[in-house]
Amino acid sequence: MKKMILWAVCSLSAICSPGKVAAAENDPAASGFEQISPKEIPGNIIRMIDDHWMLITAGDSIQKGAFNTMTASWGGLGVLWGKPVSFIFVRNERYTYQLLEKSSYYTLSFCAPKYRPVLKDIFGTLSGRDKDKVKLSGFTPLDTGFGVGYAEASLILCCRKIYGDKIAEENAAESERKEWYFNGSKDYHKMYIGEILSVWIKRSAMPDDRSVFTD
Repeated sequence: MKKMILWAVCSLSAICSPGKVAAAENDPAASGFEQISPKEIPGNIIRMIDDHWMLITAGDSIQKGAFNTMTASWGGLGVLWGKPVSFIFVRNERYTYQLLEKSSYYTLSFCAPKYRPVLKDIFGTLSGRDKDKVKLSGFTPLDTGFGVGYAEASLILCCRKIYGDKIAEENAAESERKEWYFNGSKDYHKMYIGEILSVWIKRSAMPDDRSVFTD
């Protein structure tokens, strides 16, 4: 009889487990996203990155909590080794760099222009070493299966690192080297290339959510 009661308690505990509920709530599909092929990504990616910026997130899952997000306006999409890829650039002083070095995956989240103040003042200015940027932003993290994305995004790319290398001083044009690495700075960015494993796009027809692709 005691075994039966213990089994019932364990079963009820599993059903009511907060982790189970959180996983469902943090699923992209439950937040209005659907998956598309990388070849179906809409919009002008140069405008999206240069004008609207993007969020790079690296680290563990939501449940483990050790992830960080930073704003970026350098990068792009393309094809390498027969795979659809993204490429990003991160300085080693950034907290996200430390997590990228340890992680096999990273995500890129593209948000509508209305979120630009959050990307600028929180994800682009504060450090995740001593600030809870997610809490301060009010953003809702999502578990994509390959890293953390955000419910406020209009598009999320999930990527697997397949290459990384630092920008070499001797390979950079002198004009760009003087503009971006002045005063003798040796803090050259590291480039990461990631295979795009999945793409999540928000199904919402709201103009604000789609404006990242058109503005």
